[in-house]
Amino acid sequence: MAALRATALCTCLPLVASLFAAAPVRAADSLAQAMAGGDAGIAFRLRYEGVDDDAFAEDADATTLRTRLAYTTGHWHGLQLGVELDHVGHLFSGDFNDTRNGRTTRPVVADPDGADLNQAWLAWRGTAFAAVAGRQRINLGNQRFVGSVGWRQNEQTFDALRLTATPSQALSVDYAWVADTRRVFGPEDGTPPASLASDHHLLDLRWNARAEVSMGGYAYLLDFEDAPALSSRTVGGYLAGEVKRERIGFGYRLELARQSDHAGNPVDFEAGYHFAGAHLGLGPVRLEAAVERLGADREAGVAVQTPLATLHAFQGWSDKFLTTPAAGIRDLRFGVGGSLAGTRLQAAWHRYRSDIGGLDYGTELDLQASRSFASRYSLTAKFADFHADGFARDTRKFWLMAEAAF
Repeated sequence: MAALRATALCTCLPLVASLFAAAPVRAADSLAQAMAGGDAGIAFRLRYEGVDDDAFAEDADATTLRTRLAYTTGHWHGLQLGVELDHVGHLFSGDFNDTRNGRTTRPVVADPDGADLNQAWLAWRGTAFAAVAGRQRINLGNQRFVGSVGWRQNEQTFDALRLTATPSQALSVDYAWVADTRRVFGPEDGTPPASLASDHHLLDLRWNARAEVSMGGYAYLLDFEDAPALSSRTVGGYLAGEVKRERIGFGYRLELARQSDHAGNPVDFEAGYHFAGAHLGLGPVRLEAAVERLGADREAGVAVQTPLATLHAFQGWSDKFLTTPAAGIRDLRFGVGGSLAGTRLQAAWHRYRSDIGGLDYGTELDLQASRSFASRYSLTAKFADFHADGFARDTRKFWLMAEAAF
């Protein structure tokens, strides 16, 4: 089935492209010239992740190295090809549960080793339309519902056909049909599955007429053939913008959505999502405050789930809420960020409560310092401290990461 779907994706692209007469972007004179004029690159990400979770008698110590090889051709009659290969290796002892090595007495660091074809796509691009078929990275909006989970060493990508139209500079329409969801659990299948057969339809509309006011709407219909309990329909919209006056800036984001069961989901449910946040920029310092609610259906015992999201970016870096609890979650957070002597500093504090039942989940403090060098290198130190209050156990995580791209 997966092979048939991949063949269908590649077959559809020339047919789709022929339906649009928009002039393609400037092309190479020949296919050989497009191949020779392509971009090749190699990138390395070396990371240590330590986890002290009170639910385990032993800590996790993970040192991993991701090597990424990428090549993208030049444009030829609007066509372009891209390939990306990843290899994740474990260095030193590997005293952690990577979800594949059976070391279940230690906390999870979900970075299994192995080599994987991260991306392989064929694209056609015109002045107002683009189509991409094959294995690809898809990040929609702020990645709250659909993202590539770029924090993990094994990225989430999709075997998909994606169509993008920009009828005006301010308006864009983005649609993707996903045949297979390639998750973060490495190239080798197991439990949890590394790949899920899918029949997702993802629609995203954006109107960005002015920096002060932009609007968007989306409809995400997720159909997991291998995991029907994750299937859902999410429809929502947002209003966002930013106002700047010299060294002072104010930004905001308001978002509402409704999620319900879809396709083969065995549970009949409906629950709401909302987000309200604002930030204030004072020179190099940025202050933030936000409240996010993933609602729960009391009768069904199900809460809003976001299985395709870049989850590490939400509900704290300790990753205690990758699956939303049945009672839902309300996350009140405050943050501050800025630069000091070329180093980017961030801090955030979270207070977690349930959406129904009046439960306290706990609090979390997140800290990060990062610095870039010569645009090719970066260093990052990161810390998360989750204090449990009736949910899970106290957890502390620490990261050191070095990256280089050529």
